[in-house]
Amino acid sequence: MVYQVCWRFEMKVGLRTPSFKKSFKARTTGKYKRKLKRMVNPLYGKKGMGWIKNPSRALKNKIYHKTTFSANSAIKGTSSLLAGFFYYCIVWPIKWIFIIMFAMFYFIFWAAFMIIKYMVQGIVWLFVALYNGVVSLVEKIINANREDPIE
Repeated sequence: MVYQVCWRFEMKVGLRTPSFKKSFKARTTGKYKRKLKRMVNPLYGKKGMGWIKNPSRALKNKIYHKTTFSANSAIKGTSSLLAGFFYYCIVWPIKWIFIIMFAMFYFIFWAAFMIIKYMVQGIVWLFVALYNGVVSLVEKIINANREDPIE
């Protein structure tokens, strides 16, 4: 949701749209680059410098960070009350639904495999029994038609 706070800018409320590009850029900016900036500018990276440099931007950022939460904090359930609500009312039930569905499908596939396995075993047993019956029948026919030389 986006609310217009004043005529100059709109303010977002709720879940921040995740950006992999920005996240990657933030994680790969090197510590040597930050050290170099600190050597050049002694006020770089100090807390509260945003209020001195650009107070309206600092106010906007403070409001933005208070009224929104990231997807990572929502999944972990660590950021705020809203993020905890999101995790326990949306993420946690969905996670357990998927776990239960996986267990059900696993059981269904396991049961189907066992049924097919025993059906195949039964069919093989029937063919073996049929083969043995035919062989014994043929032996009886051969032995009945054969003349016994002992008599």
